[in-house]
Amino acid sequence: MLFILLLISVVGYTASAFIILQTVFNGKAHKPALQIIPAGIAIIAHGWLIIQQLALDDFDHINLSSSLSIVALFVTITSFVRFQRFNNLFLKPVIYLFSALTCVLLVFTPVHLGADISSKHALFIHIALSLIAYGILALATLYAIQTSYLSRILKQRRNHSLLSKLPPLMTIERNFFNLLALGTIALFVALGSGFLFLEDMFAQNQAHKTILTSLAAVIYLLALILHRVSGLRGRIIVLLTLIASTLLTLGYFGSRFVKDFLLG
Repeated sequence: MLFILLLISVVGYTASAFIILQTVFNGKAHKPALQIIPAGIAIIAHGWLIIQQLALDDFDHINLSSSLSIVALFVTITSFVRFQRFNNLFLKPVIYLFSALTCVLLVFTPVHLGADISSKHALFIHIALSLIAYGILALATLYAIQTSYLSRILKQRRNHSLLSKLPPLMTIERNFFNLLALGTIALFVALGSGFLFLEDMFAQNQAHKTILTSLAAVIYLLALILHRVSGLRGRIIVLLTLIASTLLTLGYFGSRFVKDFLLG
């Protein structure tokens, strides 16, 4: 069953991404259903795959692969549902192909690896909030990259055929700042849950994660304040977002990669 779900997920995501890329770069017009239906089927199979994989261990552990796959599913659903009307052809292939990759990693990673959450409800709440925050901020980061790219080709006055398939720059920026604000709030809530529910956020095996995540939250907040107070936008905001996202990724997944894969 797992490999059937994996096959459906990978084929669905890949097919949808391929159709979108054809539309963007070759100018081939396809019916929207040709990319929506495979993606929708892949999302359903992806969610079912996560449930089936975690059920093999009675939902006792969560590891790097399962965390990434859950985040990818969250980002994919958000992109598929919330931003369907914006014709967001630039981001969707990246999101879909990344989701397909996380499905492969999920199936081939031993399910018993990772943090034991079977009897630690506080830890489960903290992890759930952290994954939600990361998913929102990951999507915001993709929007930051798209904003930077679209701004550059507008200045160069080239790629008019590509521009016609992308939403307006102001729309992308508005979505970016909305997601950045929502994700930053969620990240501070996740950090607060850690300090509230967990015994020691600065324990030897948690200190680097807490420091990196807190620093990322401060940088995200700084970007929002600069935008709100001075109207700053563009390259500096994008750079701050990328720096914060890098720190957040290292904080969330750096130590987990070492524990789950390098140390086994």
